[in-house]
Amino acid sequence: GRFGMVDVKALRPVKEPVTLQQIKGDPRLAEMALVRQSRLSVCPVTAEQWKIICGMAKTKP
Repeated sequence: GRFGMVDVKALRPVKEPVTLQQIKGDPRLAEMALVRQSRLSVCPVTAEQWKIICGMAKTKP
């Protein structure tokens, strides 16, 4: 497969960290690559998934 690279920069700290266990426990994120596949260090996140995770972190997207 093809490999790509992105630069990621934090815009602001989150108010509450979100654990992998929390992500796996939320049925809205059941189709997320991070939940479905093992050993992923980088995976795609949809805009909707990001909004959910930011909500869990009590942080604006």
